Amino acid sequence: MRGQIRILLAIGFSISVILSLNCSGSKQSGMFLIRQNGKSGYIDKKGQVLISPQFDSADNFSGGLAAVQVGGKYGYINPKGAFVINPQFEAAGGFLDGLAAVSVSSKWGFIDKTGKFVINPQFDAVEFFSEGQCAAKSGEKWGYIDKSGNYLINPQFDSAGPHIDGLAVITSNDKFGFVDKSGSVVVSPQFESVNVNSYLLRLAIKVEWPMPVRVGEKYGFVDKAGKFVINPQYEDAESFTEGLAPVKTGGKYGFVDNKGNMVISPQFDSTSIFSDGLCPVKIGDKTGYIDKTGKYIINPQFDFAGIFIDGLAAVGLSSKDNKQSMGYIDKTGKYIYGPTRTD
Repeated sequence: MRGQIRILLAIGFSISVILSLNCSGSKQSGMFLIRQNGKSGYIDKKGQVLISPQFDSADNFSGGLAAVQVGGKYGYINPKGAFVINPQFEAAGGFLDGLAAVSVSSKWGFIDKTGKFVINPQFDAVEFFSEGQCAAKSGEKWGYIDKSGNYLINPQFDSAGPHIDGLAVITSNDKFGFVDKSGSVVVSPQFESVNVNSYLLRLAIKVEWPMPVRVGEKYGFVDKAGKFVINPQYEDAESFTEGLAPVKTGGKYGFVDNKGNMVISPQFDSTSIFSDGLCPVKIGDKTGYIDKTGKYIINPQFDFAGIFIDGLAAVGLSSKDNKQSMGYIDKTGKYIYGPTRTD
């Protein structure tokens, strides 16, 4: 949901690096983004460079291909770094459910892995295919299309997100609710916000119910019927992953289970979500990693730290002149790549 779904995958670094590096790799891809001297490339889980940094920007591998930018246009490469779809698009997303969103002349459509348009460019904005449907915008309203590009749910929402276990977040008149795959409103728009991290779905990380919602100035968690299972009481809250969700109370972040029990007491200045059994957390100026008991597994030492995906996490440091360096660590905190300068 553009402008509403929050990306909280890494903490303590610039948003450009967060999006291009800290969310690097997706589960089962086996390839991880690197950025060196202003160019993007890929390494494997051992830190070996598979595709040397050469692209102006790059995305994660998904469905065996990755979108990369060269000379202002986007195309798709295979794991050997060879273009299988030549650069020709204004913007391009990853392959999810077999299709990738691309933009031509400011309109969005979808291609298959040969580069053939399955859905011609016609939409003003799109999300990505999830559970066989995709949120798409025509004019000022969002609806949901099938893989032929036909609207299954006509444009009627102010914004719309991907489906998670059969339900999707929509907004109407500045309120958030949930619809099912038939377009029926399951939970009427009534919340000030729903903090669903759609980027996790792109990385094949499971987002779990209940979902964090805001009523007034407080966050709680609702089930698929819209019933509160954890009453609104937090200053902030994020999605459940691996059975825990970050919540903010008294100005500090801790973690609750899906019954609302505080499993890790509020003590952190900022945090992300659990992935691969660990979570980056920040106290003061440095970030480290905790396990599900709240114990530090990797002591705070990084200026930024991303979530673990397939055993690796992107981390980095900032110099006194604000130059940024990044590398990858394993779950013991050992560097397997870098750190190297990103710009």
